[in-house]
Order: sequence, then C-alpha cells, then structure tokens
Amino acid sequence: MRSPLLLPITLAVLAGVTPATARGQVDPSPPDTVAAEYFRGFQSMAWEGLAQRLHPEALAYLRLAIDIQIDSDTTGWSLRHLGAAETRAEYDARSDARVFADVMRWVQGNAPGLLSSLVSRTVEPIGVVREGDAAAHAVYRVTTIAYGAQPLAQVASLARTPDGWKIREASEIRTLHTALRRFPVPEGGGPDHGEERLPGG
Repeated sequence: MRSPLLLPITLAVLAGVTPATARGQVDPSPPDTVAAEYFRGFQSMAWEGLAQRLHPEALAYLRLAIDIQIDSDTTGWSLRHLGAAETRAEYDARSDARVFADVMRWVQGNAPGLLSSLVSRTVEPIGVVREGDAAAHAVYRVTTIAYGAQPLAQVASLARTPDGWKIREASEIRTLHTALRRFPVPEGGGPDHGEERLPGG
C-alpha cells in the first residue's frame, strides 16, 4: 500500500484535512499520516483540522504570541481582531485550538501575504525517523513557489499524546509565532467598524 506521505501534497489543496477520530477516542494514525495531514492543513487552509494535528505545547506556544500582542496593545485592536473577542474574559475562556483557528481565519482574510510562505509551496516528504515509542521526526523538502527558490530540507518533530501523535515542533510553528507576536497594529487602533487590509495583505 502506498504511504500517505508519498502522495503529491501539492494536490491536497483540493481537499481538507481528514477529520480526527471522535472526541474521547485515540487517533490511531501513525506519524507519517499525521505529518502529511499537517502539511495539507496549511495548503488547504483547513485551520480546525490543522489544530487537531498540533500538540498541546505547540498550540500553547502559538497562543502565547497572541497573548503578548494583546497585552502590549492598549488600543484593544489585537483583542478584537487577532483574538476575535470583545473582552479579555471571552478570549481567555477559549481553548488554544479555538484561538489558533480564529486567528488563522482572520489572517487569511485580512493579511494573506503573511501566509504566502506557508501556503504557496510544494512539500516533498522524505521519511520519518522514530525515536522510541513516544517521539518521531518527519523529514521533508520544501520549495517555495517563487522564481529561483531552492528546495530546503526541514524537520517536524512529533510526540505521542493520549489522543495520538501530534506535531510538537516545526519551522512553520516558529514562523507563525514570530509573525503573530509582531503583528502591526493600525495607528490609533484602526476603524471601529469593518476590516482593513494590513501589511502583507
């Protein structure tokens, strides 16, 4: 049987991430399948599905970037837009997975340029190296869809959780963390109503 990692991931933009198993059940998917669906999550921009494939530590790391932005923005713009909430209590009550999906949808609609390096690319899986029963590393080759771009080998680390294998660390997660914590806030907090395109949009 052909491994999911051998399928052309560039075609996955036509389909969403495969839903995880029902709540409360352990996802039996092996590391190579989880890694493939992680890559598909970016290219198809299926944010809820992608959140299912991220380790709790990765989700908390991404939320920390939004927390930093919200805490440093006295205008409230970051809370309303990046946090998708009217009050801090409303934002704090949401799960890390919900916060991740909310901010990614907002960025997709209002500053899509920030996602270009994560979406406009091809991913060629190379293989998975297991490290005992609790850790694994997916090696893949990334080529950004741009003139003269050179392929770059990268590694995504996975960890086994009670719910199954999850992506714990990867270059995409670090890139998003940096971008979110430095997101440009419009002067004066921006308009009270409607949306506006920001740098990168």
